[in-house]
Amino acid sequence: MSDTPPKSYRDLYGGKWEALRTRKSDTLHGRTLLRPEEFKHQTVTTRDPRGYDVKIHYVREGSGEPLFLFHGWPGFWYDYWMNIKELAKRFDVIAVDLRGYGDTDKPGYDPATKRIQLDPVQHYDLDTTVDDAMRLAKALGIERAYWVGHDWSSLVMHKFVRRYPEMVKKLVLVNPFLPGAETRYLAPTFHEHSYYASFHGTPLAVELVESSREATKIYFRWFFQWWSADKNLWTPEEIEIITDNFVKPGNVEGGFHWYRANLSPAAKGWEPRDYTPTHIPTLVLWGEGDTCVVINWSDLAPQFYLNLKYVPVRNAGHFLMREAPDVFNREVEAFFQS
Repeated sequence: MSDTPPKSYRDLYGGKWEALRTRKSDTLHGRTLLRPEEFKHQTVTTRDPRGYDVKIHYVREGSGEPLFLFHGWPGFWYDYWMNIKELAKRFDVIAVDLRGYGDTDKPGYDPATKRIQLDPVQHYDLDTTVDDAMRLAKALGIERAYWVGHDWSSLVMHKFVRRYPEMVKKLVLVNPFLPGAETRYLAPTFHEHSYYASFHGTPLAVELVESSREATKIYFRWFFQWWSADKNLWTPEEIEIITDNFVKPGNVEGGFHWYRANLSPAAKGWEPRDYTPTHIPTLVLWGEGDTCVVINWSDLAPQFYLNLKYVPVRNAGHFLMREAPDVFNREVEAFFQS
């Protein structure tokens, strides 16, 4: 296990960081911008049963009962920068980079070709990442924890609580995809909101998005703005941090592989146990302004989660933890401590 952080963001920005860290605006909800290096970074290496190691990067803050935070696309652990330190006052918070994202390994990445050589359907599928989460917790000596999943990681958590229910105290799902949502998401009537999923499956996608730093920035900035209720929410500094993440080797393709693995015709799909209802206490938070995972799809939750608390959140879209951080922090803390 290593406490060494990834490449310093101070090195990338130099003296500008001292000005950025004191910048406040309404879009930051009265907060001071926290850069990635102001968090405590660690890594642990786990072993995939197919014969290769996976170094998992995470940020860990606080003490108390363990609480895992998992992100979606487009994202990485920093999606929770407004939540980690507040929740760390009560919990041992572990914000994780999923396989293929951030500073976690991209299995099969070849530096010579700058491409991932492993089959995404076999190595970036939901079942694989469910086991990544299990092995991470075991490597940290954690037998049971609180778990939070957003976007793609809500699917991971949906499977996780059915495969490893003994490891889950309580669960929070944020703007979740649930079984049945994929047919709505891929329907022709929703194509104007989901077209990018098909694009991510094309060979040209990585080449275009990685063609320059500016191309990467424009592509990802569009999604953060488009899926937020307030299109002016994201500060230029945050967009630069997000861009810094996605220009790292393999990070664009690593994220795209989740679409190739789980939405392609070759995808494994749901297992029978994924349709089994659970009594594990579950909180679902949903931003009413989400145009990616629309709030009408919340009708799927009660059939899978029998001990359910549902909280719709006004003036928030897809990135609820960033758009309504006070609501997110309050609801998560209260639910896990109840």
